[in-house]
This record gives sequence, C-alpha cells and structure tokens, in this order.
Amino acid sequence: MMKKLLLIVVCILLISCSDKSKIKNEIDEYVAKNFNDPNSYELIDLKLIDTITEKKVSIFLKKERLNKIEKIKNFIKEKEEENGRLASRAFFGGNRFYLMNTVDKLDKEKKILDSYEKDSIKLIKDEIRVLEKFTSSNKTSHFRYLHEYRAKNDVGALVKCTDTLRINNELKLILDFPDFIIRKYGVGLE
Repeated sequence: MMKKLLLIVVCILLISCSDKSKIKNEIDEYVAKNFNDPNSYELIDLKLIDTITEKKVSIFLKKERLNKIEKIKNFIKEKEEENGRLASRAFFGGNRFYLMNTVDKLDKEKKILDSYEKDSIKLIKDEIRVLEKFTSSNKTSHFRYLHEYRAKNDVGALVKCTDTLRINNELKLILDFPDFIIRKYGVGLE
C-alpha cells in the first residue's frame, strides 16, 4: 500500500515538473522574440497562483452583463426624468411653438430610448444565455501563474519584474486574453 502511494506521489510530481518545463519553454520562446536583450533574462520564480474554471469565468462574465443591464436601466430612467423636466418647462413656458417642438423632440427621443433599452438588454440577455452552458462546468479554463524575473530594459539596466501570466489548457501562453475569452466563451470582456 505504501509503495502504491509513493508511486502516485512521484507520478504527480513528474507530471507537475513536465507542465512547468513546458510553460518555461513557452516563456523562453516569448522572451526570445519580444525582449530587448533576451540573453539577460533570468527566471526567479514561476508559481501557480490560481486554476480558473469555466464556471468561475462564466459567473464573472454574467455579473458584468447584469451590471451593464442595470447601467442601461439607470441611464434610461435618468433620461426619462430629464425629459419630464424638459416637458414641464415647455408646458409652463407659455410659447406654443416651443411646446410643439419640444413634444415632437421628446416623442422621437422616447422611441430611441425604448428601442435602445429593448435591443441592448435583449443582446445582453442573449450573451447571458450563451454563458449558461459554462455555469455548472468545473473544467479548467486557464491557469494564472506568478512570474518573477530579471532582465535588461531598453536602456540596459537590469530590472526585477513581477507579472501574472495566463496559461491555457495546452500550457501555452495566452497573449491576447480578450480574444481568448471571445473564442472560448462566445462573448467578450466588458
């Protein structure tokens, strides 16, 4: 029993080490193509800080969309209140021409606002429906790693940097995160 347990632990460590070496190779390729002085690059630490599930991403994206719906509703409410004040001023202003012109303008604005509210909220709710299929998924979406390193900057000074890397399931660097989200989830970041 102890031998089996030891074998399982060794296998997990080997898999973990091979994953980290794949990620390091990805980083090395990126450094070679993009750094001012790739030879000055020195990895200090690379540590997994989070495993992001599809569920976590979809919940975040849904919250963004629900907040956007609230902002649209608040905007519409503010515009309607503003239009109400404008209508009152026109009505009590006494000038018939100004009143007719204001009423015509407010009718057009109301149609635009109604269309904006209906169409915008419908599009957002469609996006939320697309995200529903990921809400119960515990599949890994991507990983976040803390990446500490030293490298020379563009003036030749050696600097220590810390950044967060996003790594996909194939252990490749995610260089364009908004594009990754759109391709994987069918909706973008807000």
